Amino acid sequence: PRKLQLVKFVCADRGSATIWSLALTFMLLLGGCVAMATGQVAVARQQVSTAMDLAALAGAQTFGQPCDQAQLVAQANGAQLNTCYLDRGDVVVSGTVPAPGVLQQLLGFVGQPLAGIGATARAGQPER
Repeated sequence: PRKLQLVKFVCADRGSATIWSLALTFMLLLGGCVAMATGQVAVARQQVSTAMDLAALAGAQTFGQPCDQAQLVAQANGAQLNTCYLDRGDVVVSGTVPAPGVLQQLLGFVGQPLAGIGATARAGQPER
């Protein structure tokens, strides 16, 4: 009788390895998607930060219309210039780049769309 109970117990777990392997595969895929989205956000954040730094520097070195030059430099670097103004001789700019596709899909899936990733920069004439 005891041996029969052991056989029934072992047979009751039949197929559980399949369920566990599917769960592990799903978790690995989810972890990979999160890692990929994190990497893409880091790259986009660096891109917009660099574009705004260059736009502010270009505006600060321009005589005349600094915001026009900042707009050209931001566009050339793949960013959208949102604001540009002069503050006591410094050019202050802010802008965005589109959110990475994977991140838009993940956040859109949960109902939280992301417009873009933004940054702000300030540059002025060197002190004499």
